[in-house]
Amino acid sequence: MIKNVKIVSQHAQVMELANDLKFEMLRELIRSAATCQQLATAFGVSKQKVHYHLNKLLEADLIQLVEDIPSNGKEVYYRATAKNFVLDFALGEHLSEGTINSRNVIQNILESEYGVPLAVIASRLLKDSLKLKARQKLLIVTGKYNLPLVEKILLEAGRMSIRTTLIYQDTELLKAKFEEFSLPAFNADYEHFNRLLRVSDVYLNLNGEARNIQLTDPDKLKLRLGHFAKSGQIIQQKKIRVAMMPGLLRDTLSDKSIESELQFWKALDIDYEQLSKDTLQTCSKYQDKEYLELIGQDTNLRFGVQQIFAETGSFTNHPCQSPVINYPGGEILMVPKPLSMNGEIRGDVAYAFGEQISQPSLVIKNNEIKSFSAKSNEKLLAKAIMAGGQDGRKIALICLGTNPNVSLANIDLSFKQKSRGLLSVYWGNNRSLGGDVSGNLEWFLQIENPQLITNSITR
Repeated sequence: MIKNVKIVSQHAQVMELANDLKFEMLRELIRSAATCQQLATAFGVSKQKVHYHLNKLLEADLIQLVEDIPSNGKEVYYRATAKNFVLDFALGEHLSEGTINSRNVIQNILESEYGVPLAVIASRLLKDSLKLKARQKLLIVTGKYNLPLVEKILLEAGRMSIRTTLIYQDTELLKAKFEEFSLPAFNADYEHFNRLLRVSDVYLNLNGEARNIQLTDPDKLKLRLGHFAKSGQIIQQKKIRVAMMPGLLRDTLSDKSIESELQFWKALDIDYEQLSKDTLQTCSKYQDKEYLELIGQDTNLRFGVQQIFAETGSFTNHPCQSPVINYPGGEILMVPKPLSMNGEIRGDVAYAFGEQISQPSLVIKNNEIKSFSAKSNEKLLAKAIMAGGQDGRKIALICLGTNPNVSLANIDLSFKQKSRGLLSVYWGNNRSLGGDVSGNLEWFLQIENPQLITNSITR
């Protein structure tokens, strides 16, 4: 199978590409598979010479034999091992992708190979999702990962006469802020953000790097919590629309990463009006019910619903509209009534600290985990509960995905919960949605194609 990208990191590979004919042959084999005779005819050289060069390119792992194209018994087909070749400038040293602008390479692949319509996505975000109009003010926080999208957003915002303020925070800046800034400098940074937030109509947080950087300094943690509370007050008082991207994908050149990112853009390139209708329709099935039952293989959980919200991927005037959008959008969020949740949960998978826990099983009493087990990574469950603090055992949310464009197979785990028909049980903090759970760590368990039964009692 041909890869999306291959890093040229060996001296022997570079030497082979230094030959003009070999270089042109490789370019031809990137476009399509070909036989030795076809290449000889195309370049007007002898078949023997082409065959010699093909063997050298094979030895350097720059091309490969094609097994899925039938030969005539005499000729075999060759093709390149990747669609794109990137030269590692740290040749002779330990290979490090830090020497390559991975973000530009990934973006070029997505645009040229797959036709990702970033300009269209940016326009839909501004007009159909955020519902921005001329002379309104947009505050964007971003890092390096999302810059290609942000550039398109800025262009479209200019066309729409939207006033935009950009705060850039990449991995290096976040680390410096968390580890090197003095307390006064750290405090001033958040005060500056809240001043900008106060005069904005929409706040768009696209800083994908933030989820991978942990703040451990207790004094800075205390300061940040205070500023977060202040931000929440400003958002509520000024009725600021807030949209977030929990974290775009890891900035690596692996095929898995590129495929995962492609799936994300497909999920974001959606008809927001239709997604809103579908999500609100699903929400209406549950919004007046006092109790729900989750039924499945080894799962039987009954719980009361205190609040229910529709995260439609866009802002609407519906009473169930969620206060915050988390892209790619499409989810029902249910805040469980305190002390109402009892039963057992058997999940397909859970995720904590970016790692997978296979087949977790939990016993729940009065909304809290009383006992647990897992097929693999059981210790990670214990670690997640402990890291959650005083409310670490309390379930914060029950969420049901509604986005039809989210693929469970290839998309980054941060976005899987948006997939239509996937139910996620969350631990963490639900106070922004009117709950009383304030766990210090967000982690979640997922159940595919759940059976969610409505109780006949309505509120």
